[in-house]
Amino acid sequence: MRIAIHNNVGSFASKWIEYCEENNIDYGIVDCYDTDIMETMKGFDILLWHHQQSNPIDYFLAKNLIEALEFSGKVVFPDHNTGWHFDDKVAQKYLFEGLDIPTPKNYVFYDMKSLKKFSKETSYPIVWKLKGGSGSRNVKLLRSAGELITLGKKMYGKGIREYDAWDGVKESIRRFKMGKKTFKDVLKAFAHIVYPVRYERMSGRAYGYMYLQEFIPLNDSDYRVIVIKDKAFAIKRYTRPNDFRASGSGYIEYNKEVFKDSLIQTAFDIADKVKMQCVAFDFVYRDEEALLVEMSYGYRKEGYYDCEGYWDKNLTWHAGKFNPYGWIIEDSKNDFLNKSKKI
Repeated sequence: MRIAIHNNVGSFASKWIEYCEENNIDYGIVDCYDTDIMETMKGFDILLWHHQQSNPIDYFLAKNLIEALEFSGKVVFPDHNTGWHFDDKVAQKYLFEGLDIPTPKNYVFYDMKSLKKFSKETSYPIVWKLKGGSGSRNVKLLRSAGELITLGKKMYGKGIREYDAWDGVKESIRRFKMGKKTFKDVLKAFAHIVYPVRYERMSGRAYGYMYLQEFIPLNDSDYRVIVIKDKAFAIKRYTRPNDFRASGSGYIEYNKEVFKDSLIQTAFDIADKVKMQCVAFDFVYRDEEALLVEMSYGYRKEGYYDCEGYWDKNLTWHAGKFNPYGWIIEDSKNDFLNKSKKI
């Protein structure tokens, strides 16, 4: 059994490589962008590729290549169940509704007539999102029917940029003040007002739909719970100052006591339904009910190094450091062995 790892910057790859070397696991580095990757993969049984929405080549290639490899018999991470709805909140809306998963109410409209009718009937504020994006990018709070219709005209007209450059500037300045960005990063953010980031140039403008989500008030934070098969760990993310958005804020709490057992159980229950190898759930509360806002198979690993421990599926707490990237490798190995037995 041999594992292939696509070693891209900022991904899980560095941790996968470290785990393989520490545990004498046979692995090799592959380039998934290589035109001969399918031939290369004939020498491997498993592919691990933490592809990311902000990488333009990943955006164009990853899902199709991984689907082809899985269809040809390889064990892959992320597999179909894990990755088909990645970075697509509209797809997740339909999935959540189909599986009766508790969420804020989600709406999608594909024409102005339907949107105008909705604008007169709904309550405000309401959250608008593009279907793609992370770290609270492409998320706005609309406070009136006028704001909703104005944005709708843009989306059904020439469209809007996939990357909100002015929001990027404000976010870079905020994180610079926190000591998490450099002055060079701020200058780059200003440059992107005129010169689009690479993935934006590749994806083009967003247009032709309006995705809206019910605003759940009285939340100064959200809860990110990550489930990998029978284990879970979590962080609490506070909102930015004078803002309702928590994702990407950088204000994180790790104390186990802030996470209710019922929340962790809910995460395990939903994970059983969506059947993903690894899933990061974002929850908010309405009264005592945890509502799933969205999910992703990947996450920025640096935000979780300070987690105090993890829960198993019996909700037993295991204090201390742990290695979720090793869990992914061991689960992939087990999937390969189980698949081999069936053959």
